Amino acid sequence: MRTIQPLILCAILLLSCYPVYQVGADSVEVCCDSGPIELHLIGPAASGTLSPFDSSLLAESEEVTISDAIAQEREIATWSINPAWAGNYPSSTWAFSIEYEVENAGGAQINASVTVDIGGDTFVGTTDQSNSFLPSGTGSLAIDVNVEAGSIPSSTAVTVTLTAQTIVFSVPGAEAGLTFIWGGDGDDSTITAEIPLVDLLVDEPTTEGMDVYISVIVASPFGQMAAAHANSLEVRVNSGMVTGDPIETSSGDFVRLTWTWRATTEGVHNITVEASIQLQAGTPMMSGLTEFMIDTYDDGNSDGGVYYPTEAPLRTDGAGSHLSVAMDMNLNLTEGHLVLERTIQLNIDDEIAYWMRWGMDNIGSDDASLPQPLRIFKPGLVTEDDRRNRIIDDVERNEFENQMFSLAVTYMGDGMAIKLDELVGNDVHNLEYIDFKIDLQGENRVIPHPLTLTIYTQEILEQNRTELVRNFVIVQPVPIWSAFDLSISIETGIMSSLTGTTLSPSDNPLDFTQRRTPFGESFEIEATGLEPGEKFTLSAMPSTNPLNAPLSLTMISSAIIIGGLWFALRLTKNKRRGALWIEAGMLVPVVFLALYLAYEPFIVGVLAASTVIMWLITAIASPRRKGENIADTIRSVFPIIDCPVCSTPNPVTSDERPFRFPCGGCSRPLRVVD
Repeated sequence: MRTIQPLILCAILLLSCYPVYQVGADSVEVCCDSGPIELHLIGPAASGTLSPFDSSLLAESEEVTISDAIAQEREIATWSINPAWAGNYPSSTWAFSIEYEVENAGGAQINASVTVDIGGDTFVGTTDQSNSFLPSGTGSLAIDVNVEAGSIPSSTAVTVTLTAQTIVFSVPGAEAGLTFIWGGDGDDSTITAEIPLVDLLVDEPTTEGMDVYISVIVASPFGQMAAAHANSLEVRVNSGMVTGDPIETSSGDFVRLTWTWRATTEGVHNITVEASIQLQAGTPMMSGLTEFMIDTYDDGNSDGGVYYPTEAPLRTDGAGSHLSVAMDMNLNLTEGHLVLERTIQLNIDDEIAYWMRWGMDNIGSDDASLPQPLRIFKPGLVTEDDRRNRIIDDVERNEFENQMFSLAVTYMGDGMAIKLDELVGNDVHNLEYIDFKIDLQGENRVIPHPLTLTIYTQEILEQNRTELVRNFVIVQPVPIWSAFDLSISIETGIMSSLTGTTLSPSDNPLDFTQRRTPFGESFEIEATGLEPGEKFTLSAMPSTNPLNAPLSLTMISSAIIIGGLWFALRLTKNKRRGALWIEAGMLVPVVFLALYLAYEPFIVGVLAASTVIMWLITAIASPRRKGENIADTIRSVFPIIDCPVCSTPNPVTSDERPFRFPCGGCSRPLRVVD
């Protein structure tokens, strides 16, 4: 018994060195061995991670600044893959490189080390005379670590730690400092290693007629990201590339990708399946192959089919799909109420579109394995014959549209990562009306094909500041949406207005334009490639006040301008009007341009009133026409007559009748007979 116990213990230890996969019993591991890989340093100094994907880099870098000389060991940062991928690794030199910046000093003398822990083995690299002095400004600190061959047990970590033993500043000034920088876009803080990171497992193919479904499991500590961000991931059958997008489903903690390959011959025969992956450009392609025996038959379907999974497909490939949102709003005064009508179109493609199609074909299923957003739907009028027939029947589409009235918040929030309340700018329960329509874009089969979800709402608005739409995409660790395009169009009626419309914060990337005519206001908002976490809020003050409404505001502004110009012309009846006409030609377009560009009604009113005041001042200050001054001086002594041609006042300086004299304005002869 004593001799058996050590043998059992050794067997357990040996088995612990091999990875445990949550995959089917018929899966065959075809690759992969360890290979060179560049791992990016990501995350906080105390709990950083190592990632082979530059998509993991963040917008802002992490930093650690040392502002005082140190004379004892200090840990700068540590990064790890935890758990790492089990397997063997060869002897190699790991190249560590981290960005730095030396400020307010001629440089920094540093004695630093990089420690690599793999399982129970530790390897250390240190600075020497070639890299121990860091010049002022920016650069990179490079340290090599010699790693001896070994194996990585399962459930253990690979950890990299940067430590500084001493740092001395050369010619330090005030606030001298050394800053280490990593984890952001544009920096090259990495460590190049040679370790196993991924395995490819090929499932036993399944056949349906002449269609053969080839499933490959991508097993990696990076989960879905390994499949989503790999530089290349291919499957070949009998040396021929299998084209088309695979259907993605989960396989425990990993992802299963299933391609459809169409056989050319019937009967029982062998096929060779080769799977290959390249995690990064410039690294070796890792691949392996295996053979399977399949049995195909001609079922009369010449078009071929698409793999239909028994479990719900994944909503994302790890990188996320692109979303396009088009929103039309109309604000009108109806029976004394301000009514806002919305039409929102969500154009959906890729994995999330396939997930929605598969969910509609399984609507009302009692399968407990369905995810919550799909399990909440009731069967309604859907029968077993309709369900899982790989076609979205009219009854399934109708049930989906009808039940979305009460389930949309959960379905869109938990399933589509979209906050419906934020999308419509209000609590759904406060809406007067909401309706959903699905456009399958001419394809009712459950296949990877885009679709459009249209949302119709009607809402009565109070005349106070209202949020019309807010950022509505939910940020998730594994993104469902990689980016989204947003197009918003708003129209108002002739007696309704959205006053004080603002788009905050001020540094948002959305293009915002607004216009006003007598027939209504219009607003256009456009943006492409928005990040899921982009923050924005569109708000306005709905109003029926005549001072704000487009038609009445235009009429009031026009009345002020016309009335002011008429009064100014009356004041300049006997004066020169050149300056007045110049001002009118300049100021009238300014007022109506402000009106068209949808400036605040108060600003439009101030511009119109200021224009009239300037006209009045100009009218009073304008000089009289030629001859007016003479008439003023003798008006009280001599009678005055106006020239019938130029209207110039002329004094009659003689009592002689008839009396002839030239006009002081136009020199035409005038005659007074009485």
